[in-house]
Amino acid sequence: MTLSVKAKSIIGVALAVIFTFIGVKTVSSASVNADEGKLSPGQQQEVKGILKEMLLNDPDLLKEAIIAMQVREQGSQKASAKSLIKQYEQALFNTKTDPWKGAESPDVTMVYFTDFNCPYCKKLEPELEKLIAEFPQLKIIIKMVPLQGQSAVEAVELAQTVWLNEPEKYLALKNTLMAAPRRLDSATIAKVAKLTHTQKWLSKNDSRVDAIVDENLQLMRQLGLRGTPSMIIGEQIIPGLVPFETLKQEVEKALKAQG
Repeated sequence: MTLSVKAKSIIGVALAVIFTFIGVKTVSSASVNADEGKLSPGQQQEVKGILKEMLLNDPDLLKEAIIAMQVREQGSQKASAKSLIKQYEQALFNTKTDPWKGAESPDVTMVYFTDFNCPYCKKLEPELEKLIAEFPQLKIIIKMVPLQGQSAVEAVELAQTVWLNEPEKYLALKNTLMAAPRRLDSATIAKVAKLTHTQKWLSKNDSRVDAIVDENLQLMRQLGLRGTPSMIIGEQIIPGLVPFETLKQEVEKALKAQG
C-alpha cells in the first residue's frame, strides 16, 4: 500500500500519541529488559509496526487514545490545582484586608479575582449575585487587581480604601463602578464616589492599599492565572467567564465535599 504524505503525517502523529499512551503499560508488562524498565529498539519497532496496522484497520483507535490522554491530562491539571490551592490557602482564604460578600460564617468560600475595567467581569457580576441568592451559605472573597489601565488602578485604590475604612459603603461603590458600561476614567470614578458618598477617599488613599494590591497580583502569578475573571471554588481553579450552571455545579461539589 502506498501512503500519501498527508496520510504518513497523520500516522506519525498517531503513533506518537498511541505509543506515548500505551508505552507505560507495555513496559510494565514486558518480560524483556525489565531491569532497565524500557523496550529494546527491536521491540519498539515491532510495536510500531503493530500500531500502524491497527491504525489502518481501525481509525477510531486514535480517537480513543486521544480521549484517554485528555482524561489523564485533566486529572493531572486537577491535582496541580488542588496542590496550588492548598499551598496558598492562607493568602486565598484568610487575608483580613479582603472585601467579601455573602455568608459571614460560610459552608463554602469562593475567591474572585476581578478588574473594574474587565468586560467579562462586568458580565459575570449578575451571575455571582444569583449564586449568592441560591446558596446563602456561600461567601465570596473579592481580590481586586488593576490589570487594565490607569483608571483600573484608580478604581481599585478607591474601592480598597473604602473597604478598609468604611466597609459598609464598599458594595455600593463596587457595584456602581462595575455597572459602568465602558472603561472607567477619572471623571466617572469621581462621579461614582459622589453617588456612593465615598468622595472623601479620592484624596485620602490608605497607605496599606499598595501592598494589598501587590499581594493580589503576586498571588495571581503564583496560581498561574493570566487574567480576570478568575475564581477558586473548592479544589477548582476556574479561569475566565463561565456560565452560571458551571459555577453552580462547582459550589454544589464543594458543599458535598464538606459533607
